[in-house]
Amino acid sequence: MNHKSANEVGSGTNNTCSGRRGITQKKMEDNQGRSVSETYHAPADRAKHEDILKSYNQLAANEMIALITDAMPDVAVILNRQRQVVYSNKMLMNLIAGAPVETAIGSRPGEFLSCLNAGIAPAGCGTGISCRYCGAVNAILECQKTGEQSQSECRISSRRNSTDVSFDLLVTAKPFRYAENDFIILSLKDISDQKRRRMLERMFFHDVLNTASGLNGMIQALKEEASGNEELNEYIEIAGKASNDLIEELVAQRSLAAAENGDLQTNVTRCSNLQLIHDVAAYLSHHEIADGKRIVVDPFSHSVQIDTDPQLLKRVLLNLVKNALEASKSGDIITLGSKIADTSVRFWVNNPGRMSEEVQSQIFQRSFSTKGAERGIGSYSVKLLTTKYLKGTVEFTSDEKSGTTFQIELPLGI
Repeated sequence: MNHKSANEVGSGTNNTCSGRRGITQKKMEDNQGRSVSETYHAPADRAKHEDILKSYNQLAANEMIALITDAMPDVAVILNRQRQVVYSNKMLMNLIAGAPVETAIGSRPGEFLSCLNAGIAPAGCGTGISCRYCGAVNAILECQKTGEQSQSECRISSRRNSTDVSFDLLVTAKPFRYAENDFIILSLKDISDQKRRRMLERMFFHDVLNTASGLNGMIQALKEEASGNEELNEYIEIAGKASNDLIEELVAQRSLAAAENGDLQTNVTRCSNLQLIHDVAAYLSHHEIADGKRIVVDPFSHSVQIDTDPQLLKRVLLNLVKNALEASKSGDIITLGSKIADTSVRFWVNNPGRMSEEVQSQIFQRSFSTKGAERGIGSYSVKLLTTKYLKGTVEFTSDEKSGTTFQIELPLGI
């Protein structure tokens, strides 16, 4: 960052805001007759122009601050107590249309982003009625209140050169003390692409699942109409199975996407552990990956009623058995069972093969797979769903004598 002198920085900036923003402060009197700035949310007072320049020169003179902030991949600005920018890294230019970062000195976040709400607020960014719901100013205020890091998402609508611009930002505010002054380092991460991808994912799963469900309904109707035609019934049976598999796979991918985004909602009900095991075994016994192999439920499995999300648990068990089937040879037996252990219940899946040391060390990593570059989410999703949403644990053992056994342990109630 090419640091400018105090006379060059913040030209046109007064003790309210940068003049190029066109924001002025309305004044009113409190009950003691003192003039104060009007605000509907955050404090409206601003630092004097000379104080802002003093802070800027102190921070800009420290080469280590410049080195660290410019190495950050996201926008990083340093704010004073009045939430005004007193320093910024070079990444800020990406958000202010390539203007020199020094032009933002003295402004507040919503002002250098040309936020529409900041433009109509009585005393600029943070002081309007709409500012009460702004993730950026609330993260800053929370950080100032607690002295701890605060993070929030922020949506900003702005207008530049007669063009509407929208920002989706992840805002992180962290306290920072320098030269006996309290500052806040504010990180702004553009998550617009991430938010759009989530929206498109939801639309995709919604529309495709509706289509697949409609197809499944048509197949069932055809099955009833063709009850006397054995050859046609055979084809309809195959189509029906393919339709069910398609819906199952779509639901699985939707759940995984929601789980990764933190949007997955659990639906806890009471269910039978044995019923879940038998349902999984019955479903996969007719799957193409089970061709030439057998799935056996341990006859000594315990029976218990548990409070959990049965759909998520079933999905975890399906993934474990699928992985076991794919790792097995023709003629192998895959065994699954369940045992009660104090206040928890254990589910386990075993196949005769042994995993190599390389596979064992990477088995739960998201993109790792022994089945090709486009695979690698089966074991990863098992751990994600089990630990984060079912409040359980996952572990495995693998050796020549006993084969490979994956075990999940869940509380009897969550």
